[in-house]
Amino acid sequence: MRRVVVDTDTGVDDALALMLLAADPEVEILAVVSVFGNTTGERAADNARYVLDTCGRTDVPVYRGADEPLVQELRMNPGIHGEDGFGNTGLRPAESVDPEPVGVSVVLDLVDRYDGEIDYLALGPQTNLAAAVEARPDLLQRLRSTTIVGTLGPALYHDTAPWEDRRFRVSRDPNVSFDIDAARIVAAHEGDVTWCGPYVTRQALVPEDFFLDIASSTGFAPAQLITAISRDYAGFYSRSYPQPEGRRVMGINDSMAVASLLYPELVTGAVMRPLETFRDPETGDRYLAGVHPVKDETRPIHRVVFDMDFDGVLDRIGEVLRRPLPWR
Repeated sequence: MRRVVVDTDTGVDDALALMLLAADPEVEILAVVSVFGNTTGERAADNARYVLDTCGRTDVPVYRGADEPLVQELRMNPGIHGEDGFGNTGLRPAESVDPEPVGVSVVLDLVDRYDGEIDYLALGPQTNLAAAVEARPDLLQRLRSTTIVGTLGPALYHDTAPWEDRRFRVSRDPNVSFDIDAARIVAAHEGDVTWCGPYVTRQALVPEDFFLDIASSTGFAPAQLITAISRDYAGFYSRSYPQPEGRRVMGINDSMAVASLLYPELVTGAVMRPLETFRDPETGDRYLAGVHPVKDETRPIHRVVFDMDFDGVLDRIGEVLRRPLPWR
């Protein structure tokens, strides 16, 4: 049994990732904590509550987390996930998530209770995780593992501008650039940490019809929710990454991170690297990338995923969405 804490800025791909976790009988979701990013921290919490309720998982607690970065100005992604993170559908849970207790305090309490047993999944900016690390500098070592959706992947040898890779030409790495200070705090600490960022996730653009066909053939609520909230999301990806014959596609970024945790055999390429900060001189945005260690390296060495069995990930998503409720 895995005990998991999910830290999410619940947008479309986060919703799908939550479903993979909610459906797995070997996963105990101890808590879901919200963070700003795809939408506000408050709305991200409500969106997570809505997803879990739709999946029949009213037993999973959701808490409010960070509403803004540690230092820098607040930025979000309304053009991708909509102002509400749910494609401007206006879907809300029956009751909004209470602002108390604060998510970071919940995380710290859980780590004390389940020392060495928690797998932490950070699907949005790393603000909550960094705050927890600042409170407990040994936190990452007290987690069983930490999986983060972020970084530009492994930089080429002596690469000085990894953001120029065409896979990042649209959204690049917002989870890191939206709170670079938080990301750098996490990167500077030892632990079993895996970064699964756009370098790998942008390689998997899934046809929108994959989800539409499952929703129409099964009528199951989770699949119908994904199709309802992803119309504008798929439109963004289809404009940004034009496909032959105008086929509509969408990203499943956060599901890649969940798959790397739940199904490690689907990770087909990863390297152990220290992380280095890079700055795009045109935009001023700062990013992290895994770089080659130097002689007598002192920086923490983390795992950076650069390739996965994408068909295998999609097979597992399809199996979950075709599974009737109840999932527990």
